[in-house]
Amino acid sequence: MKEYFKRSGLIFIIAGVVTLAITEFNKVESNKMLIISGGLIVFGLIVYVILNNMLD
Repeated sequence: MKEYFKRSGLIFIIAGVVTLAITEFNKVESNKMLIISGGLIVFGLIVYVILNNMLD
């Protein structure tokens, strides 16, 4: 269970990448979706680093 919790930040990173891909393929010209996907990627990276440092 600890291993799954350590990798929970990857869920946010993957969600951000999927959001970015959907935005790109649908030719959406809104910066709101780009900001959301970028925020998810950065948040996921921060969560991943912090949880790995805390749980090791």
